[in-house]
Amino acid sequence: MNGKLECRLCSFHPTEIVCDLGTSPPANSFIEDYSGKEVFSYPLNIEFCKNCFNLQLGKCLPAELLYSNYNYLTPHSTSLTNHYTSLKEDINEKIGNINNLSILEIGSNNGLLLKSLSQEAKQVLGIDPAKNVAQIANKNGVETINSFFNIDVIPEIFNLRKELDIIIARHMFAHNERPHDILEGAKKIFKKNDGHLIIENAYALDTLLHGEFDQIYHEHMYFYTVTSMKYFLEAFSFYLYDISFAEVHGGSVVFFASTKKQFESKLLKEQLDLEKKLFSDGKIFHEFNSKIALLKTSVLNEIEKYKARSLPVIAYGAPAKAFTMFSYFKLDNHLIDYCIDTTPTKQGKTFPSSNIPIISEDKIDNSKNKLILVNAWNYKEEIIKKSSSIFRKGDKLLFPLPEISEFIVS
Repeated sequence: MNGKLECRLCSFHPTEIVCDLGTSPPANSFIEDYSGKEVFSYPLNIEFCKNCFNLQLGKCLPAELLYSNYNYLTPHSTSLTNHYTSLKEDINEKIGNINNLSILEIGSNNGLLLKSLSQEAKQVLGIDPAKNVAQIANKNGVETINSFFNIDVIPEIFNLRKELDIIIARHMFAHNERPHDILEGAKKIFKKNDGHLIIENAYALDTLLHGEFDQIYHEHMYFYTVTSMKYFLEAFSFYLYDISFAEVHGGSVVFFASTKKQFESKLLKEQLDLEKKLFSDGKIFHEFNSKIALLKTSVLNEIEKYKARSLPVIAYGAPAKAFTMFSYFKLDNHLIDYCIDTTPTKQGKTFPSSNIPIISEDKIDNSKNKLILVNAWNYKEEIIKKSSSIFRKGDKLLFPLPEISEFIVS
């Protein structure tokens, strides 16, 4: 443990390393032409702050390296569509009639959430730093500013929307070394000191308790607890008053905060008490490390069984977390023949370091009795439903998380 490390949220309080996954190339840094391409890998370790219960990535990479040209597009999926409906219901219940509200989404990607909200909201506006992704959103009718969100872009936002009632930050608040800049900007947006923040992220407890080690990659610079989020928001005069949970991305928490103090919900208070109990002795970290070490052994044993019989082993899904999966398990193109993904911007490219190529579903080979390691395990039910139309009878889908399980295609 390194007692000289410092918490980036509560400043100057020491942290300690509680998980070390080795090194990995930056997530989504796919390569189109491998010839002469130098591959860089960076440390993946997690530090814990006993003062505010913050969990943070030890090594943060520059934002320009991670986001200027982005390969992730928010997928069309039943689970996300249902989640958007739940968010609308939460807004109506916790904040007010969505018909009267103007909404800004930070890190809005291709605009699918805003497209859904725009059917009822007064106004919507997106902002995203990836030029290619922002172009897709604008083409699809969701007005989107191509920029990082900070104080400098606020005049442009005000030129387009004079007043904003809600700022939504879904699965991006952990993607910035300095989320401080986002909260400083949010304060400027809510000129009348009457606004609401909705922040959604993978929940640290789900990540730890389920052994979801692949949530640890360079875009995820923080793993928020309810305690750390409450502490951090109050430093900028935002007040956390409620939370909700969602199954998306392996288990997520949605934070509801306001510029005005409100009564804290029963669920919020209960979760704060639970975190205090779980983090009191560090046992949760020891169990996490033991769980993922055992998982690594189990997955590698399964792959080796297929390889010993000269049967093909492939992967399904090339999300950001696949980089951690391949790196921690030490998988390469000798063990994984190829990876299937439905995202056009990823097809035809290759994972760096592991040299595993990515193809579309329609290019899968006809070999029998394949083992398919499912990187996109958070879409398990949807993948199983369509499995018979993609794979051959007898192929085995191996879902590593949240508990290792298998499904034989029939």
